Amino acid sequence: EVELFVCAEAEHFRGDVQAAVLDALSAAPRPGGGRGFFHPDNFTFGQPLHLSALYAAVEAVTGVAWAEVRGLQRFGRSDAGELDAGRVDVERLEILQLHNDPSHPEHGILSVEVGGGK
Repeated sequence: EVELFVCAEAEHFRGDVQAAVLDALSAAPRPGGGRGFFHPDNFTFGQPLHLSALYAAVEAVTGVAWAEVRGLQRFGRSDAGELDAGRVDVERLEILQLHNDPSHPEHGILSVEVGGGK
């Protein structure tokens, strides 16, 4: 579960910035052959999610002035200090996933709130 607050730059619309952040963090293939941050091929067995990599992906999106990760934990589990530790660890034979599919919340949830902008 990832909860983000994003501040849009003054000349950008909040809805456009939110859509761009969701696209950049998507698990789906992107138009033009690229991959979103949470694409399954970007992670391997036992590889943790590092908060710094997540920030880098979000802040690279056009229209983002700054971002704050407000929640970071494994789905369905109590907060185990992942945000303070700066990472979400996975077991040796697990692969991190975040599909943000409302029909399958057990595959990860992404919440993006946008302020600022227009």
